[in-house]
Amino acid sequence: MSVNFHAFQNKGVPFEECEALYEQWHEEFAGFDPERVAKILQLDYDKTHVYLSYFQIPYRMRLKDGHLEKQTETGWTKELYFNESMAIYHILKYTVDQPRHAGVWVPNEKLDRVVSRSARIADPLLTPFARVWTGRCAELAAACEKAGGRKLNKGDVAYQFAAFPFMEVQLVFWDADEDFPAQAQVLFDEHATDYIHFETSGCIVADLLEKVGIDSIYSSPAKQ
Repeated sequence: MSVNFHAFQNKGVPFEECEALYEQWHEEFAGFDPERVAKILQLDYDKTHVYLSYFQIPYRMRLKDGHLEKQTETGWTKELYFNESMAIYHILKYTVDQPRHAGVWVPNEKLDRVVSRSARIADPLLTPFARVWTGRCAELAAACEKAGGRKLNKGDVAYQFAAFPFMEVQLVFWDADEDFPAQAQVLFDEHATDYIHFETSGCIVADLLEKVGIDSIYSSPAKQ
């Protein structure tokens, strides 16, 4: 099964609706001491919060009870989605003492080095994304530019994005031709699991595709 499957299932799901996990992660980080991870990742923190950015949007976690908040145009909100919440919690939990960068880019389903998954099963995130942008390379490039991507010389359209300031990802798109349908990949540094659990990558893929996609559920600030 694709590592993106659960992220697809939880796309657009408010985190507070996942009651058991919502409470589990708050308990996990209640009374959290951010000193170690803040030093490694060069994060700011004070007596009440640790601060970080995800796809260039500011977030913070309240240290006394582990609640996450996101900055919007109208202020801070605690109304987050499941995938963005997991990405941030996992960065704070799984970052090792000396994270590495290999400089080798791999599809996120290969981050756990398992190669037994069936390639015949359509990816629930990447396949529909590629279908939407078929024949629309110029529009996709414009969307990537708007989303803050940095152009790469790969495929028909390729851009690099800072998921976090210390962890970048690459979106590569090949348009359809007479032999093959359009395809898309999101690539991670081979050592990305020095920062996250490999399943976290699905959350990041889902959020990236929403960010550059059409009618994105993340394009508008969450309600206060």
